[in-house]
Amino acid sequence: PGATGATPAQAIVTALAPGATPPVAAADADDPMLAPAGVNRAAQQALEKRIAKTEEDLAAARMAIQAAQATAAAATAPRPDQMPPLAAPESSEIRVARSMQQSPVSPTLDSAYTAFNNGDLPAAQQQYDEALAQDPNNRDALMGAASVASRQGQKDKAASYYLRLLELSPNDGAATAGLIGLRQGDISRSEARLKAILATNPEAAPVLFALGNLYAQQGRWPDAQQAYFRATGAAPDNPDYAYNLAVGLDRLNQPKLALTYYQRALALAQDKGVGFDRNALRKRMHELSPGQAAH
Repeated sequence: PGATGATPAQAIVTALAPGATPPVAAADADDPMLAPAGVNRAAQQALEKRIAKTEEDLAAARMAIQAAQATAAAATAPRPDQMPPLAAPESSEIRVARSMQQSPVSPTLDSAYTAFNNGDLPAAQQQYDEALAQDPNNRDALMGAASVASRQGQKDKAASYYLRLLELSPNDGAATAGLIGLRQGDISRSEARLKAILATNPEAAPVLFALGNLYAQQGRWPDAQQAYFRATGAAPDNPDYAYNLAVGLDRLNQPKLALTYYQRALALAQDKGVGFDRNALRKRMHELSPGQAAH
């Protein structure tokens, strides 16, 4: 006997006649694993059906949870009228840059570049006009003049400069992006042209920026945000690119990341001409600050 007084289970061995089969214990007669093959298959099928039904119920529950989360996110997402507008929403606003190559018109271009970044568009226009009078085919002068005209809302004049650039160099991606950004034509064709440029030059920041603006015009904010992100990566010192990336993130209800890029855009804009309203930017930064979000 064991410590409790009970008799330990005994292993019962029954002598079997040759060829005989062992009997099945009565308690095990209903065990599906010991039942005939047909019964066992039926039980297995029933079990599989129950498992499948459970998986379907779980999948439906997950979808319901995701839908509820999406609805909650949409309810808390900022309204478009709460956010500042995009920088240069109708054009690529090609960033004016000085060429490293010196030319006879370089001093004039330097003056034009400084005036543009200081926001003195009339002075910048005058300087670029002087540069073009000396060298009508100078790319920096043509690009700068196009940017000034675009900033002043003179689309036809800006388009003429971009067309001149394309006459000189048909594969000029920045000029193509600028021209597409100015015109509200066939969106699908414009998108295809921009993507064709990116196929050969995937890091062309002005083209990426123009593509982001094209997506934004259609309300395709996930695509726009990705294009702006790539543009910012290719030209990290461009405040307009950082700003539009912030707006894209803001639209996608990612306030922390949006605030980061709004701050970056404002910092980069300290000594550059920009296509956005600094006061509107500061207001949105204040609204997104942690202290304000808590109220």
